[in-house]
Amino acid sequence: MISASIICLNEAEKLERCLKSLKGFADEIVVVDLGSSDESQSEAESFGAVVFRHKFVPYVEMIRNLAISKTTGDWVLVLDPDEVLPTSLKDKLQEIVKEDKFEAINIPRKNIFFGRWIRHTNWWPDRHIRFFKKGRVEWRKMIHTYPKVNGRILDLQAEEKWAIVHYGYDNIREFIDRQNRYSTIEAQNLYETGERFSWAKFFWWPIREFLVRFIKHQGYLDGFYGFTLTFLMMVYKIMVLVKLWDFGRKGREG
Repeated sequence: MISASIICLNEAEKLERCLKSLKGFADEIVVVDLGSSDESQSEAESFGAVVFRHKFVPYVEMIRNLAISKTTGDWVLVLDPDEVLPTSLKDKLQEIVKEDKFEAINIPRKNIFFGRWIRHTNWWPDRHIRFFKKGRVEWRKMIHTYPKVNGRILDLQAEEKWAIVHYGYDNIREFIDRQNRYSTIEAQNLYETGERFSWAKFFWWPIREFLVRFIKHQGYLDGFYGFTLTFLMMVYKIMVLVKLWDFGRKGREG
């Protein structure tokens, strides 16, 4: 039996597209709703999903393990509301279940930003552990972290037909708003683990972002999209460091 686990907040339109893509694949769909005020819950229920209400949390890793614990399947697929499971990937994952050689599958993601597939800029193949045997994977409660896996991992080849489609950002404003929120959370996570601001990091982290995304991962091949995304991610790193400095300042004053 295959279960799908989704965490959502006010994403009814995206959730509909996501749930449609699970037809013929998931025997059970579990949606954890973080207090949506739109039609997310009724949308999920219209697809036969079991919906659990949970108080708001600022990022999904905080309750990822809890959401998975609500499923009953032997295998679990984790999706976000802005992601879609293509038919070719469904077939591949069902084949993997029958072969039973692995405990977790590292799946590539096809990131669609501003209406375009970003093929470089360190956003492809962008693999994530998203399909696994229940009880074999555990997430840390830190934003954008990879989970701990107990067992064998299959890295799916970086082919479009085997990629989750991620409709990440529709416009620049959405990107900037989300990165502002993420940078606060990341800075707090770093501060709590003992990381502190330094001038060396302030200059090096954005430069490293440019070298990795635009040079190493050939962001220039994505044209102006690649340049813009690289620049915005450099700004993101500066935001994280400035907020890390602010946490340190408040800590000293407190």
